[in-house]
Amino acid sequence: MTVLDVQGLTVDFSTKGGKHHILKNVALNIGKGEIVGLIGESGSGKSTLAMTILDINSKNREMYGNIRFRGEELSNISKERMRKLRGKHIGFVPQSSMNALNPLIKIEKQFTETIKTHTEMPAQQMFELTSKTLEMVAIDPSRTNSFPYEFSGGQRQRIMIALSMLLSPELIIADEPTTALDATVQSRIIDLLKEVVEQKHTSMLVISHDLHTISRICDRIYIMYGGRIVEVGSTEQIIHHPKHPYTQKLLSSRIPLMAEPVKVKGISGKPPSTLIKHSRCEFLERCDRASVICEAKRPPECIGNVRVACHFGEGHE
Repeated sequence: MTVLDVQGLTVDFSTKGGKHHILKNVALNIGKGEIVGLIGESGSGKSTLAMTILDINSKNREMYGNIRFRGEELSNISKERMRKLRGKHIGFVPQSSMNALNPLIKIEKQFTETIKTHTEMPAQQMFELTSKTLEMVAIDPSRTNSFPYEFSGGQRQRIMIALSMLLSPELIIADEPTTALDATVQSRIIDLLKEVVEQKHTSMLVISHDLHTISRICDRIYIMYGGRIVEVGSTEQIIHHPKHPYTQKLLSSRIPLMAEPVKVKGISGKPPSTLIKHSRCEFLERCDRASVICEAKRPPECIGNVRVACHFGEGHE
């Protein structure tokens, strides 16, 4: 069963400086119980995709394409219907989520307010559900009377994950869940996300710039560059047999955990301007394999059985 199905999603934002082309013909799907990774550097459009699915930050937005959640089309539903889906059916762990909790409201109230928004439940049952959910993320339920600032950054991150899965949603979107955390805490959060999916029988979209870290829990991975999906495949395919030059560079730019100094292969150049509508490959100026065809013709889109958006990627499965 397909929980989320995005097809041909194109998103532009109108500003005083011009029209920014953020997402371009994006296709992505997530099956029941599946963990899917969306990887790309800052500015590639990852968070915009999450916000568009959730219908957040829609001011000055032009959107085309289809977003279906459990078969229901989301691109044209009412704001009220979308509010009912968020929280109860689609959980969200926002970017910088450890700072997303209201610092002036105690943890218990933030959880009970979420429950009250979506369902009627006796006070004792709300307390029990809150306690049980916090226990799942290794937070002592006795601390529900505490304020967010009384927790460490890693603990606040776990509280946000608990809040996102409180009502057992069918899909959780986690946007950069390990950013600003040290390596040890990152590892714990990644393991926790996998446990959440297994225990709650939910699906998850994990958004990150860190391909190696996120790959530990993903079934499949989408690589995004310049607002486009440039490669998609199983974790095994992406990590061990990457086809797109951008994916290959992402993998080689990681700093290995070695005692001896090593030369890191970074990605030269800068991402393409969102103000320009390119008719060629957006990765052209940063690619070591670019040729005349890359300038003259856009690579195939990652749609259907096309795995990689590259003229030289051998991307058909």
